[in-house]
Amino acid sequence: MVVNEQAKKVYLEKDKFILENNIKPLVTKELIEEHRRTPVGKHSAHLLKVLNYLRRHHEEIEDKYLIINLEPHKKWCLGRHPGGRGVQYEVFDDEVFDSREAAEHALFLRRLRKFGLVDENYNPLGGKA
Repeated sequence: MVVNEQAKKVYLEKDKFILENNIKPLVTKELIEEHRRTPVGKHSAHLLKVLNYLRRHHEEIEDKYLIINLEPHKKWCLGRHPGGRGVQYEVFDDEVFDSREAAEHALFLRRLRKFGLVDENYNPLGGKA
């Protein structure tokens, strides 16, 4: 499906409005801690809303962060999808995790930083501290 430039511009403006007004206020130290404690499984309504936004953002696969399993049930790292078929993922092997849960939380923090929702020390940039 081809989207014309005007429709894409409107979509991105609306998406930015949602980020600033609906998502950013939800990102607090408490929300980040909730995710750290339970990165997989049942989440609060606020955390679920933030996760859904971060996971679907722009609905484009190119440059989307992902978890890469390096060794089954033992080692994980993060990476980035190149966007095309037959192209290798960019692998961030400088940070390796010994559990899927630790990798999930690292992915969550990376996505929060990508959208300007936390600083490098995980302090929320807009939500309540």
